[in-house]
Amino acid sequence: KVEMKDEVPVGELIINKKGEFLDSVTLADKVKGVVEHIFNYVTGKLTDVTFEVYAEEDIKAADGVSDDYYKKDELIATIKTDETGIAKLENLPLGKYYVKETGTAYGHVLDGEIRHVDLTYVDQNTPVVVYDKDWQNNRQRVEVSVLKKEKDSDRTLEGAIFGLFAKEDIKSETTGKVLIEADEIIELKSTDAEGKITFVADLPIGATYYVKELYAPDGFVTNDEVKEFTFEYAGEDQPTVTYDFTFDNQPTVVEFTKSSLTTGKELPGCKLKVVDADGNIVDEWTSGKEAHVIRELTVGKEYTLVETKPADGYVTAESVKFTIKDTADVQKVEMKDDVTKVKISKQDIAGKELPGAKLTILDQDGKVVESWTSTEKAHYIEMLPIGKYTLREETAPDGYLVAKDVEFEVKDTGEVQHVTMVDEEKPAEKTPEGGKPVSDSPKTGDNTNLWLWFMLLGIGATGTGALAFMRKKKH
Repeated sequence: KVEMKDEVPVGELIINKKGEFLDSVTLADKVKGVVEHIFNYVTGKLTDVTFEVYAEEDIKAADGVSDDYYKKDELIATIKTDETGIAKLENLPLGKYYVKETGTAYGHVLDGEIRHVDLTYVDQNTPVVVYDKDWQNNRQRVEVSVLKKEKDSDRTLEGAIFGLFAKEDIKSETTGKVLIEADEIIELKSTDAEGKITFVADLPIGATYYVKELYAPDGFVTNDEVKEFTFEYAGEDQPTVTYDFTFDNQPTVVEFTKSSLTTGKELPGCKLKVVDADGNIVDEWTSGKEAHVIRELTVGKEYTLVETKPADGYVTAESVKFTIKDTADVQKVEMKDDVTKVKISKQDIAGKELPGAKLTILDQDGKVVESWTSTEKAHYIEMLPIGKYTLREETAPDGYLVAKDVEFEVKDTGEVQHVTMVDEEKPAEKTPEGGKPVSDSPKTGDNTNLWLWFMLLGIGATGTGALAFMRKKKH
C-alpha cells in the first residue's frame, strides 16, 4: 500500500500595533503676543495591546465531512502584542474571522473598530495564508479651556491674556531630552469676545501643568490665582480629557475726593474731569458731598484729574496726575482747593493804615458783598469768588475826603491779593501874619474896613462924653 496525504492549508494572523510618542518640540513664531509650542510625535510600537479573535462564519473542516472547527461568533483566541508591538495567531483553520481590541497601551485610546480578517483558501501551492496589517491607536488628548468673567456677574471679558505653563520638566519619550523646562510657558493666548480661550497645544500625557493670568482686560485687576492640573490617563475609552477653568476679575475702582484745603471737608460745586494720556475725556462731573467713583480705568495707564471750574470762593487747583495700580483695593485721588485771599488797606497819602472809614465791596451786579469799618490793620477777606468788584468808601474818617471807587479783580490764585484805597486830608485853613486863621470857605457877605468903623464909633462916643462932662463942670 502506498499512502499519500495532502496537508491542509492554515492561516496566520499578524497584527503590528503602533502608537505615538513625544519626540520633540517646536516653537511657533510669536505673532501679536501669541506664543505656541508644537509638540511633535513619532510613531512607535505599542506593547500589551490585547485582541480577541472570533469566527465570522462557521469554520468547516477541509474534507467536508469532519466536524466544523468553529461556529459563527465563537471566540477563537485572545492575543497580546509583545515588546515588538506584534500580536500573532498561527495555525488557524482557513476561513473568515473578525478581531476586537479589548485593551490598549497606557496613554492611548481603545480602537473600537472591528477588523475583518479573510483567511480563505488561495490555491494548492499556498500552505499558509497570512494576514499581516499595521494598526495604530490614537493618543488620549487633552483640551484646556478658560472662561473669563467679571466677579459676581455673568459678564464675560475679552482681552485677558493667559499662559499655559509646564509645572515640571517635559522630556522626549524617544531620547529622554528635556523639551520644556519647569515653569516654561507653553502657550499664550487672549480671551475672545465671549471671554473664552481654548489652548491648542497637544500636551503629552502624564505631566503637570498650570494656567495663569498674565494680563487682565482693560479696566480690571489681574487675578493671581493659579489653576494647576495633571494630565492623567483617564482610561482607554475616553478620547479626550477636558479641563475647564473659570477666572473672575474685579474692576479697578478709583475714588476722587474734592476737598477744601482749609477745612479738609468735601467741596461741592467744582467741575472736574479725568482725561487719559491722549487728552481724551474719560469722565466729567460736578463734585458733591460724597466722593466720585470711576470704575474700570486701565491698569498701568496714566490719567489726569483736571478742575475746569472751582467752587465760589475757591481757586482752581493744579491738575493731579495718577497711574492705575494693579490692585482690587479702592485707589484714592485727592484734589484740594485753596480759597481766595484778599487784603484791603485803607491808607492815608503817607501809606499808613487809616482807621474809621466805612467801606463796602460791591460785585459786578452792584450787590453788597461785605461792609466794615477800617482799623489800624488791613482788612482780610477769604473766599471772594473769582471776578471783578468795586471797593467803595461810604464815609471818610474825620479830616479826610471821601475817596473815589476802586475797581479790582479777584484772580484765580491762592496767593494773597492786595487792594489799596488812599484818602486825602481836607485842605487846612489859611492864617495871615499876626492874625487869626482865615478860612478858604466861600464868603456869603463883605466885611471890608469893619474895624475902622468900630474905631470911629469909639472916638465919637468918647468925645461926646468929654464934652458933656466939661459942660457940667462949667455950670
